[in-house]
Amino acid sequence: MLGMPQRGLHRVESGGCAMRRPGPVAALLMVALMASTSGCMGLIAARESVEFLREPAYESLAEEKITVIHEFTSLFDYTEEFTNRSTFQVTGDTTEINVYFKASFELSRLVAGSALDNETRYVRATLTDSEGMVQWEQDVSEDASPLEETLQPNPSFAEGEWELDVKARGAGDDITGTLRDNFMVMVTVTNSCVQYPLVEECS
Repeated sequence: MLGMPQRGLHRVESGGCAMRRPGPVAALLMVALMASTSGCMGLIAARESVEFLREPAYESLAEEKITVIHEFTSLFDYTEEFTNRSTFQVTGDTTEINVYFKASFELSRLVAGSALDNETRYVRATLTDSEGMVQWEQDVSEDASPLEETLQPNPSFAEGEWELDVKARGAGDDITGTLRDNFMVMVTVTNSCVQYPLVEECS
């Protein structure tokens, strides 16, 4: 019986004839021989050989994460507002911006009385683009299950410096340390880039 056709990736070399790269041992000997040649011509030839042996670059994706995480540890934390301002760059290579948000008022939700409202316990987070437009925001004073939102270019992102601004108020049990208001905001910026073999960073 004839076997089923199999899919595969094929590299097509220009020039009409298939070119096979030399094996690792032969490649090293070639580079060493060229590098030992006296004068600049030997160094140039060695460098060109290394470039020839290196696999071609390819398009990839790189992520940058901006994380704001905080846990209130004392009842006295009610008296002072937590604030944090983080910035990051958005360019023409930015393909996606993902925002993850979670808040838990472990202590505050157990405290009786109407005094604990959205002015006493809260998490307020705002993501503003380089043109001053608010692209994402949350304002909660109750537990918020993990919320995730992805921003897509429409048709493109505003390029420049974006700002993540977080303000929060809460408290924690400083006696047993078991009940503590807490939150987390994480922004993941995805950029397209060119990845070169044997180079760790994607540029």
